[in-house]
Amino acid sequence: MSLNKVYKISSRSIAIFVAAIFTSSVSAISDIGYVGEDETEITVERNYAKPPSFPRKALRLGKEGYVIVEFDVDTDGAVLDPYVVEASPQGVFERSAIKAVRKWVYVPPSFNDQSVKANNVQVRLNFNLQ
Repeated sequence: MSLNKVYKISSRSIAIFVAAIFTSSVSAISDIGYVGEDETEITVERNYAKPPSFPRKALRLGKEGYVIVEFDVDTDGAVLDPYVVEASPQGVFERSAIKAVRKWVYVPPSFNDQSVKANNVQVRLNFNLQ
């Protein structure tokens, strides 16, 4: 029995699978958030940040783009209430970006040796075909 007959996979399926793995990226490991009424800038560090999946429809149509997502980081490092600030093209990558960001985990933010909630953290998620 030949392996080609047992595992019959088209080259197009392989290309789509490989493209989906290597096409979405996140810009930085640390992000900027703000604390207090005077909105003091602090750095929040990602503990876990799996890149978003590339939408099949966008991959099939050869679309690239980006999404900027804003959210808060709670005192335990959890992402709170992510929403899209900007997306290009609109209506293509937003769902995938939000779904990924909801699963991220940050090192619990602190300021002046106190646990704090970091507000208005923004990240850019890029979706590129390469």
